[in-house]
This record gives sequence, C-alpha cells and structure tokens, in this order.
Amino acid sequence: MDDSQLRVVTVRIAHTQDGGLRAWSDDLPGLNVTYPNHQVLFAELNPKIASLLKQQGFDSKVVREIHQFIVEVQPG
Repeated sequence: MDDSQLRVVTVRIAHTQDGGLRAWSDDLPGLNVTYPNHQVLFAELNPKIASLLKQQGFDSKVVREIHQFIVEVQPG
C-alpha cells in the first residue's frame, strides 16, 4: 500500500540589501535561507526542503515545481 501524500510548500523569495536572495516558507518551519544569486538558490532549495522534511520524519522528493509571479501594477 502506498502511503504517499502531496504536500505543497510555498516559498517566498526576496532580494536582500547586499544583493543576495532570501527564501522562506510559512508552510515549512525552518526554511529561511539566504543565497548570493538565483542559480545557487534554485540549486540548493530542493535539497534544503528535503532535509527539513526528513527532520520531520518524511522521505520526500519534489514532484512538480511551479513558479508563480504575483505582480503589483499601477496605471502608467
């Protein structure tokens, strides 16, 4: 019997004052990391998520990555 479940982890990303990127999640306690650029962030994010879930007693793998952009616009 397969006991697999899907868990959605929403990750927020913001620029830091020193030019790096901070990523955090309200869905996954402990996910609060800073990296120097997007390449490093996206390379390190999946292993970090898996590590935190392992600490909670779960084996995991990212099965789908969705990038959403929420954009604030104003009349020009």
